[in-house]
Amino acid sequence: MALVEDLTNRAKVRYPRILLPESNDARVLEAAKLLANQKIAKIVLLDAKTDTTHGIEFINPEDEDLKLEYAKTFYERRKHKGIDLNEALELVSNPSVFAMVALYRGDVDGVVTGAITPSQEVLSNALRIIGVSNDSKLVSSLFLMVFDQNHQIYGENMIFSDCAMNIDPSSEELAEIAHSAFKTAQSLLESEPKIAMLSFSTNQSAKHLQVDKVRLATDILKSRLPNIDIVGNIQLDAALDKDVLKIKYPETAFVPPANVLIFPNLDAANIGYKLVQRFSGAKAIGPILQGLAKPVNDLSRGCSVDEIVNTVVITANQCK
Repeated sequence: MALVEDLTNRAKVRYPRILLPESNDARVLEAAKLLANQKIAKIVLLDAKTDTTHGIEFINPEDEDLKLEYAKTFYERRKHKGIDLNEALELVSNPSVFAMVALYRGDVDGVVTGAITPSQEVLSNALRIIGVSNDSKLVSSLFLMVFDQNHQIYGENMIFSDCAMNIDPSSEELAEIAHSAFKTAQSLLESEPKIAMLSFSTNQSAKHLQVDKVRLATDILKSRLPNIDIVGNIQLDAALDKDVLKIKYPETAFVPPANVLIFPNLDAANIGYKLVQRFSGAKAIGPILQGLAKPVNDLSRGCSVDEIVNTVVITANQCK
C-alpha cells in the first residue's frame, strides 16, 4: 500500500508532536511505542512518568501549576459562555479537555484520541476549544480507503465523505464537505482529485428533493472550484465506469473513475464505506476530521493498534 508508506515517510520528515491523551489504554501505549521507535512522530502521552526509553515525551496532567495555566487558557477561551476559573480548573482535569487546551496553546501539534472516549465528547471539546478554521464553515469527516492489488479496478486509493459527522447536510453544507474533501485529497492522494457528488439518480433522472439537494450542491461546488473535475448528481456506477456514464449522462465531459466520493447523507456514507471495507477488505483509515483550526482525529473505540498508528500518520500530515 504505497500511499500509506509515502504518508508515513512524509510524517517522518515533518516529525510533529502528536498527543495521545488516553495513556491508560494498552492499545494506545503499544501504538505509541511503535510510532516513537520508527520516529514517525514525536509522541506525547499524559502521565507523570519521565521515562524516555522509547523516545516518548510525557505531560503531567496532575502538575498543579500546569493545570492552573491550562485552566486560565480554557477560561479565556470560554468566558463568553459564562464559565468561571474554578469551573475551568475542574474541567481541565478531563484528559480530553486537557489535550485540546494543550493543542490550542501550541504545546503539541496534533491530537489523536477516542479509543476509550466517546466521539461526541471528542468532537464537542475540539469544537469549543480548537474551533473551526478560518477557511472553513463546517467540520466534517472522511475515510481514506486503500485497496489491495486484487481490488484496484477503480484505483488504489479513494476518499469517502462525510461518513461520521453530518447527518443530513443541506446543499450548502454538502458543497462545503466536498470542498474540504477536495483540499484533503490534494494533500493526501498521489493523483489529482476527481469529485463525484453521489445520488440515487444520474443527471436528474428522478424528481425528488434529495436529487435537487445534490444538484444544487454540485452547482455551488463547481462555482467554487471551476477548474476541477466534478460530476453530479450521479449514481455510483456512473461515477466509476465510463461505459455506464456514457449511457446515463452522455453530455458530461467527466472521465471516470472518480476518486473523491461525496455521499448525500450520513446513512449512505457510513453504510457505504463499511460495505466496501467488509466486502473488499479495503483498509479504511479514519474518520479523518477536516475543517478544524488544528489537527484532531477521533478513533473508533474498537480501534486496533494498526488503526491508531495510521491515524497518527494522517494527523502528522495535517500538521502545518
